[in-house]
Amino acid sequence: MATFSWISVCLLSLTQAAAGFQSFDNVVMFALLEDSITLPCGIPSIKHCSSVNWNMAGEFHAVTEVVKAGRVTAPNTLRVALLKDCSLKIDHLVLDDAQLYFCDNGVLNSSVSLQILKIVEKPNPAENTIELQCFLNMYRGYVACNNKGIQIKWITDDNTSLNGDRYTFKYPSECFSKLIITKKRTDHHRNWKCQLTLNDMVKATITYTTTLKGTKLHFTYSIKYNVFYHAQNVTRSRFTSDGIEEVFTAVSESVSLSCRNTSSLSVGGSVKWAVGERTLADDILPYQTEALHLNKDSSLVITKVRALNAGDYQCSESKDEQKVLNKIRLHTLDVTSELVPGGDNLTLTCVLTCAKECGKDFNLLWSGESWQSGLIHVNNTLIKKLFLPVFSVTDEFTCSMQREGEVMVSKKWRSTGPLHTPAWVAVPLILLMCLLTVGLFMYMKRKQDKNTENEQSSIGMSHVYEVIQDENIDGLHQQTPIGRGVVTTTDSFYDLLQAVN
Repeated sequence: MATFSWISVCLLSLTQAAAGFQSFDNVVMFALLEDSITLPCGIPSIKHCSSVNWNMAGEFHAVTEVVKAGRVTAPNTLRVALLKDCSLKIDHLVLDDAQLYFCDNGVLNSSVSLQILKIVEKPNPAENTIELQCFLNMYRGYVACNNKGIQIKWITDDNTSLNGDRYTFKYPSECFSKLIITKKRTDHHRNWKCQLTLNDMVKATITYTTTLKGTKLHFTYSIKYNVFYHAQNVTRSRFTSDGIEEVFTAVSESVSLSCRNTSSLSVGGSVKWAVGERTLADDILPYQTEALHLNKDSSLVITKVRALNAGDYQCSESKDEQKVLNKIRLHTLDVTSELVPGGDNLTLTCVLTCAKECGKDFNLLWSGESWQSGLIHVNNTLIKKLFLPVFSVTDEFTCSMQREGEVMVSKKWRSTGPLHTPAWVAVPLILLMCLLTVGLFMYMKRKQDKNTENEQSSIGMSHVYEVIQDENIDGLHQQTPIGRGVVTTTDSFYDLLQAVN
């Protein structure tokens, strides 16, 4: 098939070369089914598209005219359009659109190779397995691929390499890859991604969702229909799903649980939800609360998830409880913080609450390089602790829950939030009390020093006045001229003041 295509390309190229066309480098473009794509016309300095032609080189030497003299002539006119810059736009791509396209104006030409990435599921795989095939165009099986530098690999939803003991990879060629999965019940409504790179650059990624098909279980029971206890055997069928969809969410966030296959409801029928053995609602309208409600599409919405919301949920037809439309296993992740007695260390605890039991491929991982505990299993929970010195807590920390190495849900803890516990609220108050105490002590000390200084000054001045008074008394008792006595007394007074100063 690929050989015929390349023969057509060679023939078309030879024809154009003989006609005197000057060719430009071939452009390779990748797309997915149902996408829209614009193929550029690589002819430089095109002013008008009235002279532009587009042709497609297909299989078996066939060359299909797409655009002639600026007008679309392709059979699929509704999906093809010629744009103002003479590029070719194709909507709702199908696999047959994956061909080699040529743009020319009678003198110059350029080419674009369009390649489409696709995933199909093998209808009858080996027992207890799922087989997915990812390929370019029609390169199925062991057909050789002429594309150099192309690599196809399988990745998870968080774009990491798919790893696990139950996965087998086979690469018959650069353009074709197989993924063989050992089936589990929780592969129901699970996404698988195939990624194509060219020279280590990502060019296309396609996602496929596996669905484990439901089966009809037949059971027989006996009915007694008269007083003689005659019994009649009645056989009924019950629809059940072979798989269960796993959903992971963080506490305090919102989650929507989808009720699929509602198109199979009976005329006038409605759905009801149950968790475990407890029915949540008989129909859509009556059951509406702030924390839990049903959407018009019958999905169940939990607005603020709690750890206790973990469990097995089931959506079924209200008229026929045996008709199960979807089963969902909900797991919740939470992070809590606790100050160790003494207040020197902080412990962050990451808890995954599983619906029933946690899978062996589940794991918890803290970000950062601080000391972590091992993974602890307690009943239906997984626990992992992170130990931090209180005064070094300045960043945020994230706990991630992984399934087979793929991050399914994560929850962040920030130091500005959980540290506002009563113990931490007291810290600023203690500091304030310390400052007030120091300030009061300094004030009292300075006041005491000032009083002491004043007291000493009072004692000194009293002594001066006593001396002055004694001098005056002595002067009055002496029999000397009044003027001379006064002068003597005055001089003594200033001498004493000078000595004090």
